[in-house]
Amino acid sequence: MGARLRVFLTNEENQTLLNLRTAEVPQKVKDRAEIVRLNAHGWYVEKIAAHFSLTVQTVRDVLHKWDKLGLEGLWELPGRGRKSKWTEVDIMFLEKCLKEEPRTYNSLQLSQKLERDRSIKLSPDRLRRVLKKGINWKRARKSHKGNLDPIARANKQADLDILELSAAAGEIDLKYLDESGFCAWSEPGYTYYFKGEQKRLEQNKRRGRRLSIIGFFQPLIGFVYGLVIGGINRKSYIQMMEQEAADAQRKGLTRVIVQDNGPIHRCKEVQQLWKKWEQMGLYIFFLPKYCSEMNPIELEWQHLKKSELSGQIFDDELDLAYAVIDGVKARGEKGNYSTERVKFNSNSSA
Repeated sequence: MGARLRVFLTNEENQTLLNLRTAEVPQKVKDRAEIVRLNAHGWYVEKIAAHFSLTVQTVRDVLHKWDKLGLEGLWELPGRGRKSKWTEVDIMFLEKCLKEEPRTYNSLQLSQKLERDRSIKLSPDRLRRVLKKGINWKRARKSHKGNLDPIARANKQADLDILELSAAAGEIDLKYLDESGFCAWSEPGYTYYFKGEQKRLEQNKRRGRRLSIIGFFQPLIGFVYGLVIGGINRKSYIQMMEQEAADAQRKGLTRVIVQDNGPIHRCKEVQQLWKKWEQMGLYIFFLPKYCSEMNPIELEWQHLKKSELSGQIFDDELDLAYAVIDGVKARGEKGNYSTERVKFNSNSSA
């Protein structure tokens, strides 16, 4: 194997790339900036590729362009041919509207807005093709980001960067914990089908109970998870944490669990165990409120639901559980990490 591809950043360059996270630039530019930062912080190319669901060669190209062109290499080069009626400024205007305005837009509405506010005429079909380079048609969801504390987030991000460097150097084990859920019924989405016909998905008579998952994600290394019918409770959480603490004590290597401030993560019974876990070598790093994007396991849930389970209807909770197990295994093969399912005590296991 040849030498590992690695870039080095000055403090000024690192801060410039960090500022791009909140700048009004295309999402691809933000992703490339983060790729460069992660590599400079010790992440291998393979780990970065798995984190962003990209190919290793794509990550290498980004790093080579940075090495050759610097900040300019994060942007797309202009193509040849007929000049467009629109400019990058027009698209940035639409991106700003999508980000800042408290409403949703379809392609027709965006086309009308572009003509009304900037006198640029683009058909909805043409606009969809233009936006496809960096903006996807997706479902909106509710958010609480307006409630987050930017100073607390910045401080926590700095601490997390140090932990990631220590993990990359093999000084600690760093894992990301979170919970998610699945239902047997799936809302109909978009699909390819024959012209003039509409695909219909027949819902079964019984909706079934929610299937919940709790997982510990260690990028490019492993994913340990457990399934329960209903919601994850403190007993299930404690069992998983006890197992992680015992494993840390056995290996003799400090283990840090990154997690949010969920109620079961801070309940009295759990707090009484913190000192015991720390004596065993297990420590907890709490993320700031409303900052789920700082936890890479969120991407695993997203891809699991959008790719492996999307568009399917399950007869019962057991079929759903088997599909989730197969989906997690498929994600592990794609991300080059091992998967392990923990069976919970009592009758709460799936």
